[in-house]
Amino acid sequence: MILLVDVGNSAIKWAVLKQNKLSTQKSVLYKCNILEQILTKEWQVIDKPESIWISNVAGPQIKQIIIDWAIKYWHCKPNFVKTTEYDCGVRNGYKNPEQLGIDRWLALIGAYKLEKGTLCIVDCGTAVTVDILTINGQHLGGIIAPGLNVMRTSLSQSTYQLENCNRSLEKFSLANETNDGIILGTSYAVLGLLEYIMNGLNEQPKLILTGGDAVVIQPFLSRTYKYIPDLVLQGLKTVLS
Repeated sequence: MILLVDVGNSAIKWAVLKQNKLSTQKSVLYKCNILEQILTKEWQVIDKPESIWISNVAGPQIKQIIIDWAIKYWHCKPNFVKTTEYDCGVRNGYKNPEQLGIDRWLALIGAYKLEKGTLCIVDCGTAVTVDILTINGQHLGGIIAPGLNVMRTSLSQSTYQLENCNRSLEKFSLANETNDGIILGTSYAVLGLLEYIMNGLNEQPKLILTGGDAVVIQPFLSRTYKYIPDLVLQGLKTVLS
């Protein structure tokens, strides 16, 4: 049994790979100062894995906490995957391939494995990332924008006496109160970004969504899309296979 882990900036996701089958992804929000306690609560119920493979974009401090925990409780040192120039049929489009985040790289590989055709891969997390992948596995590049919560938190902190804006509205409308205005405005900002990119392409790609905030923008989408919540882990599984 192999434990696959996707460490983002605000959430950790994991699944178990056994006999080439990936279990249902589990996820938990975390903060650095309580990460060890969270891992103890969530991971002690998991049988000791033969190996641990991790995608980490959260930095060296989080990485070290996970290493220390795995060694302490499982006597197993995790492996951290890195972005490469080429893997599993996908060619990195960055001039400096290592600059592409490992989560985006694995999402590209996962999407290429699971879907056919030109793909627009959108990860809605702490940041919103959009990457375009051709039918032959060439990554054309992508963009990075603030995520919904980053935009909403920024506006909430900069505006006097606003309530929490971390909720969703499920249809197009115009707001008649400030909180709803922020919720709609930030949602429409992401949707407008997607439309601008999709309309600028010569060929209309398949739209692939992943990330924790993807469910927030789904009700607003007029385009056909596929939601793959464990896309990064699917890519990690493909790399290991």
